[in-house]
Amino acid sequence: MAALLAKGKFTPPGRTGMFGNLAFSHSLIHQIGGQDDTNRNTTQRMLLLLESQAINRMEAYERVIRGIIKRYLENGFRSFRLKVPRFLLNDVHRFWRTMCVDYASKYRERAGDGWAIRNVKLQMSRKLIFAAGLITCFSCDPDWVAERDAELARQPAVDGMVDYLVTFVHRTPLEIVSEVLLHHPEPDTAGTLLDIYDRFLAQLDDNTVREQLQRLAPDAAATDTKFSEIQRECRRFEEALEKIFFDENPRLARLTRKYGVF
Repeated sequence: MAALLAKGKFTPPGRTGMFGNLAFSHSLIHQIGGQDDTNRNTTQRMLLLLESQAINRMEAYERVIRGIIKRYLENGFRSFRLKVPRFLLNDVHRFWRTMCVDYASKYRERAGDGWAIRNVKLQMSRKLIFAAGLITCFSCDPDWVAERDAELARQPAVDGMVDYLVTFVHRTPLEIVSEVLLHHPEPDTAGTLLDIYDRFLAQLDDNTVREQLQRLAPDAAATDTKFSEIQRECRRFEEALEKIFFDENPRLARLTRKYGVF
């Protein structure tokens, strides 16, 4: 794998070994929560659900995805009913908070090396993954299911809900968020969010900007024009997300209040 990445001139996986190594489905499916559910296991499981794509052996990929989702949905309950799956939702929250805490840990351990690009990614692409995870869970709300799959709403079942959630796994975070934005009551906010994210991707695709962020020292950040510009975009991105989840979309506002914190 390392040789293939080098040949394709891709950036190698992170130095922690989180990526670029084998992961085993038994741990991903059966060790959800508890002492054995390490940060690595949690991160690999959530990214498998939220940001993965099969490149080989599609049947094995599907089997693991379905096994994880079913584990979240069954959770030892005697009967199944349509509702936002708190077990899965809590893990989405835990994954986001883990990324935030790990950012601070890496900053300390690496003495600020590469901190700026990790900071920007946390505020943009990582936050978008979290937003997509929230939407995926919220989409299990009975009213939402009834709009997307009337038959499942009439005859709810675990296997049917697994099929329903697998359709989200097969889409990118940006596609999941964009579907909500297509029906957002304030198109200006939706457009702002997508425009900012498009500029963010363009910045990271610029080798000069990436290298500048990689080299930027913490004590130089306050006077770095490019970093200040990107930070302003990050704040506007967060403001747009807050409007979408808390203010302008009645359905998302209701679900965020009910499930987002408590």
